[in-house]
Amino acid sequence: MSTHEKDTFFATYDWAKGWEDLPWSHDEPTLFLAEICRRRAPGTALDIGCGSGTDSLFLAQEGWDVTALDFMPRALEYTQQRANEAGVTVTPVVADITDWEPPRQYDLVLDHGLLHNMDPVRYDAYRACVLKALAPDGEFVLLHWHPRFAGQANGEMGPTRVDRDAIKTFFAPELQERFFAREEFEDLTSMVGGGMVQAYYWFRPNQAWHQPAELISQVEQTLAKHDIDYTGLIEAAGDGPVESDADNELISIMLGPGRFGVRHVQPEAGEVDAVLEDFCASAGADRHYVENLLRLFGNEATGNVCVANARCDVCEVSFCKRLRYR
Repeated sequence: MSTHEKDTFFATYDWAKGWEDLPWSHDEPTLFLAEICRRRAPGTALDIGCGSGTDSLFLAQEGWDVTALDFMPRALEYTQQRANEAGVTVTPVVADITDWEPPRQYDLVLDHGLLHNMDPVRYDAYRACVLKALAPDGEFVLLHWHPRFAGQANGEMGPTRVDRDAIKTFFAPELQERFFAREEFEDLTSMVGGGMVQAYYWFRPNQAWHQPAELISQVEQTLAKHDIDYTGLIEAAGDGPVESDADNELISIMLGPGRFGVRHVQPEAGEVDAVLEDFCASAGADRHYVENLLRLFGNEATGNVCVANARCDVCEVSFCKRLRYR
């Protein structure tokens, strides 16, 4: 961590008379946390940069096994004090996320404004730690500042403003955006660059990237369910393409974030060959076979499933965005 970062945070904690005085303190839990608690049973949670302790306290009260991590000892003191007063337990860890080794994987990882206060030279280490800490079916919630207009300066004290596309790219391909929300603040001190957009992300592991062979299997299972002899049709085509009205434009839609999520942005039709090559290499699958499989899947005369107006009611591909969160 840079001396500038340390000096700024130590000065702020020395100035604060209590957790309420911290500029980043908040009374309500970070957006999406309450919804996550409603949707899944309590598990293990990691609050990185726990700050005033509000989110750690909320999750502990909801029954989660919470690890509160911060490089500032005072932040852990506030968090521990509030937990004691509330009669709940949190595990405090004084550490810098960029050189900390997670002892386990967590069902929920939360960053309420740590990344946007970080020196960019440490981004790679931060990203690696988050990905290592997050369980295969875990939830990752991030609060990050966005610019209110293109080219907006960050201000003398930061935080760094980064737009949505850059954030999604930063965590791709391992993570996939599930929900996104934003709130505008029009009038802030010039020290932090004036107004900003406060953005909230809810990410989950991208199963198409983590389990590519399983995605191919789900496509096969759907075709088999509809009695499509996909193996015979592909063998009959030999080294050529199967007969299909599913072109590269439709395949690019299948591979994009709105369906299978092989890419976090929809590839251009001319990029399909390269995307399939990479995907098949990661799945240990034959590229020619997978391309023909997808062409059958989107062909109205055969699979008639992943067509332009997708027929999700007859599909078995649970990794598809159109199905996986319903």
